[in-house]
Amino acid sequence: MNSSYLGIESLVLMENAGKEIAKNSEKFNSIAVFSGLGNNGGDGLVAARHLSSIGKRVMVYTLAGKRSKECQKNFDVIERLDSIEIEIIRDPRDCEKIRKDLEKFDLIIDSLLGVGVKGELREPIKSIVEVINSSRAYKIAVDCPTPGINADLTLSFHLAKTADARVVNIGIPKEAEIYCGPGDVYLAMPRRVGNEHKGDFGRLLIVGGSKEFTGTPALVGRAALRTGVDLVIVCSPVYVSRRMQFDPDLIVSPLKSEFYLEMDDVEKILKLNFDSIVIGNGLGTEDETRYALKKLLRKIDKPVILDADALKLIKVKHVKKNFILTPHAREFEILFGKYDENFDERVRMVEKFAKKKKSVILLKGPTDVISNGGETRLNRTGNVGMTVGGTGDMLAGIVGALSCKTDGFTAACAGAFLSGLAGDIALEKFGHSLTATDCIERIPEAIKFCRDFE
Repeated sequence: MNSSYLGIESLVLMENAGKEIAKNSEKFNSIAVFSGLGNNGGDGLVAARHLSSIGKRVMVYTLAGKRSKECQKNFDVIERLDSIEIEIIRDPRDCEKIRKDLEKFDLIIDSLLGVGVKGELREPIKSIVEVINSSRAYKIAVDCPTPGINADLTLSFHLAKTADARVVNIGIPKEAEIYCGPGDVYLAMPRRVGNEHKGDFGRLLIVGGSKEFTGTPALVGRAALRTGVDLVIVCSPVYVSRRMQFDPDLIVSPLKSEFYLEMDDVEKILKLNFDSIVIGNGLGTEDETRYALKKLLRKIDKPVILDADALKLIKVKHVKKNFILTPHAREFEILFGKYDENFDERVRMVEKFAKKKKSVILLKGPTDVISNGGETRLNRTGNVGMTVGGTGDMLAGIVGALSCKTDGFTAACAGAFLSGLAGDIALEKFGHSLTATDCIERIPEAIKFCRDFE
């Protein structure tokens, strides 16, 4: 997806993948290709065409249903070829005939599902897996084995998807791995299948606001809701909460304190039900708030997004592995005591501190730097119009929403790209007169933009 975003068409990558599969299958003479409906299935179809072109006997077993655009294009091609046999699998009962057929093949290519599959397999794939495993033929899995299949060889594209995979190059540029893109959003957004209940896509808690900053928690919450989280609970001092009661989409839970977060508020916050928590937006920097924040952070083991004032109230020693820090340049310098104008050195600093604290750092800037100490990514969406107040709150809300259902590094990479993209869309309509609210309202458009690359 990130390659497509950079201008490299999926069909090109699919063609390259199919060639690599065929190259690693040339020593076999009779080949059965099991093809799914997605792009993984399309890779197998391309391989079938190449193998057929060099005189191999090729049989394609494919699922019935709607295929991805690229998979359908390659299926249309092989349908016109007399040299490739095709059989459609519609029902588990079809598998008994296939079991006997497989005695005639010395290679099976598994391109049914690929990466990203979760949960129990459905029929007829469940029965197909059993039939494939019962065969004595050599088995090659495309990118990643379908769950349950005992592959003799896995050919992974660009990066190893399993520990024993053979990695092959299909022309994915290094920029697709370095820079965040639609693929990161795809990985971070939970899939919806239709039988979910309220709360299944996350409960985000926001702790923020003070006498001077009453609107920031609402901006965080609105951004999280636009990203797709199910429930947003906002905990703010009474003075702030009264001013948010008129937003029906936010669950407002007033604290005991009047103007600033205090020690007596901590126990109430800890009793609430949440998957992830965003802390710091508009919080203020009062001494009492500092003490309350330290106490709160000691007792939370769920994902914590620390932004804005929270980054000014803590010290490096308070940072834990469940934290996602989202500082801008000045906040980074206040917390870590260092900041370098040289970009390469700045990247190394982020990596160093992320590794030391085993946490995720998203350093905001013209090019964002995201690292967990082991992996580092860059993001270049966003524009100068986003210097307007509130866009940082939007980012915190997006990352908070995503962190409810994925790991912190994935959430930070996707959140950085999505936030900047929403700002870019807003810029097209409003120019440099855009507001944070304008950007937040463009988050659904940004998500749709990313999904168009699936």
